[in-house]
Formats: sequence, C-alpha cells, structure tokens
Amino acid sequence: MKAIMILPGIVCALLASNAFAESRNESGGLQVMTSIATILGAIVVFIFSQMVLKLVIEPVQQLKGSIGQTANTLLRYQAKITNAADDDEVSATVKGHAADLMSKAEIISCYWVAQRIFGLPKKADIRTAAQELNLIGYSLMSAYKQHQQPHEMPADIFKLSSGNWVALAKIGKLLKVSTSY
Repeated sequence: MKAIMILPGIVCALLASNAFAESRNESGGLQVMTSIATILGAIVVFIFSQMVLKLVIEPVQQLKGSIGQTANTLLRYQAKITNAADDDEVSATVKGHAADLMSKAEIISCYWVAQRIFGLPKKADIRTAAQELNLIGYSLMSAYKQHQQPHEMPADIFKLSSGNWVALAKIGKLLKVSTSY
C-alpha cells in the first residue's frame, strides 16, 4: 500500500527529470516510458511478493512453530501425560496447543499448495491431532478424575495412561514430530 502512495511522487520526479533531459536529448519520451515501466514492474513484483509473504509464508512459519511448541510440551511433560497425573496447568497447555494448531492451519491461504511445498501435515491430520491433544488434556484434569469412584481409580488411571501413550504416538505420526524419547 505504501508503494502505491509513493508512486505518483516517483512518476512526477521522473517526468520532471526527463523533461529537463529531453531538452538536451531527442529520445527523452522513450526514456520516460522505459523508466515508468521499470518502476511499475518493480512495484507489481514488490506487492505480489508481500502478498505471498503475508498470506502464505508467515502463516506457514507460525504453524510450524506451533507444531514445534506442541512437540516441546509433549516431550517436556511426557511423564505426567503417560502417567495421567492430575495437573490442570499441563491440561490447559495441551488443550491450548490443540486450539492453536487448528487456528494456525486455518489461516494459511491455499493450504493444499503450501502443504506440498513446505511439507506440512494434512489438514485432516492436524484436526485429528488436535482431537487427541484435547483427549490428553481432559485426562490430566483433576475435575475429570473427581467424578470417578474411589474404587474405580486404579483401572481408570491405567486406562487413561495407556490411552495417552497411544495418543502421543498418534500425534507424533500425524504431525511428523517426535513425541517420545
């Protein structure tokens, strides 16, 4: 947008300088047209490159960063996740990553093209990974476990723990990252 606002000033300056040069040279009109065409071409290239940068490249980098942060969290809290420990903070963090992945995948224009160029996971895989992250997040919530009967806890903890192991492996495969050591 800034380039479009500067364009009239540049054109006027070129016309003025070429008008001065035209008094000395007969081919001044051709030079003016060549200069204007060069400037317009440069502006079009600049605007197109900025559109690609803002609509595709930056969102792709943000998604890849989000995938990396998700893998970092899963690796950092792997023991708590696989043991289905009560930890509301980790639960909120994991569920936050699920929402973050979904939102960042949605803002990428022409996702199917960006997926092939940048090696991104499929949108369906991101959605499935987000669902698995939510399941892990809910398994870590203390409020979720308070609804269980005391005599049911060991079996449920084992069930949650083994479910989290499976979810971690599935997330790693879907997002193409390492989720275990």
